[in-house]
Amino acid sequence: MRYRPFGVAGKAVSAVSLTLSETAAVPTAQAWRGVLFGAMECGINAFDVVAGCEPLARGVAEALQAVDRDLLFLGWRLRGEGLPALDADALGQAVRQALAATSAGYFDLVTFDEASAELLTPDAEALLAELKGAGLVLHTAIRGDGPLTDAAVRESRFDALASPFSLVSDGRIRRRVKDAAQADMAVIAYDAIPADLCRPPQQRMKAAGLLRRSVDPLAGVGTYNFLHETRGWAAEELCLGYALTEPAFATVQIDTLSAAAIERLSGVTERDLPTGVTAQIEMARFCPTEPETRRRA
Repeated sequence: MRYRPFGVAGKAVSAVSLTLSETAAVPTAQAWRGVLFGAMECGINAFDVVAGCEPLARGVAEALQAVDRDLLFLGWRLRGEGLPALDADALGQAVRQALAATSAGYFDLVTFDEASAELLTPDAEALLAELKGAGLVLHTAIRGDGPLTDAAVRESRFDALASPFSLVSDGRIRRRVKDAAQADMAVIAYDAIPADLCRPPQQRMKAAGLLRRSVDPLAGVGTYNFLHETRGWAAEELCLGYALTEPAFATVQIDTLSAAAIERLSGVTERDLPTGVTAQIEMARFCPTEPETRRRA
């Protein structure tokens, strides 16, 4: 595993971090503890814990009993769906409950998605400053891909940005990442592995109605077929490896909970992209044969 500073002179965080959110696949605190231990064995020390899952919070608390808290970068993310306005009382209660449930002591990062950031009242933002002064919250971040996120970057409203980024990201996303880095915001990438591109080419072409026979040896040039044809690399590994080449990112989040996948993807940080892959990515990004993929990026 490789490590990078979180922002200017920040704590060292693993280049690959793990998103943890409620799922039926991990139903108990003990199972969540196992997920965290497995990730830590792979060198991952940064976790994005999504609010709203009690077994997950208990699993974090159990894992922290066996680990030096200061060695981990623990983030807590608040989603805005179904919430009323986030005033100081509501936010303070949510943070206190989360700290108690996870036994974290403090959060290295509290992240607001666009929906929850939009609900923050002035007194809630003042409370965030107090929580930072008290050492209960070290950094704040906004996560999203909309105009509110862009405005927050322009205004340097938060300490960090969590933005989608992948090999198909357009210029708007790339400019946002650059602007945040120039504003001394720590930058986190998510959605670095597009599920559609990681499906075998035949399945993707069939879904798009493009399946046809071809004997043209250059038929794959300018497409993402190379993701499945690069020796020694899986498509997911190439996608993650490309995101890791962006120097602005403190960490790239993955959201798999498979122990085998976590181990395999963690190892990507120690590998260099094969020669020519970056050029193939650039050709594919601007190729007109895959408009639907680019439109969804």
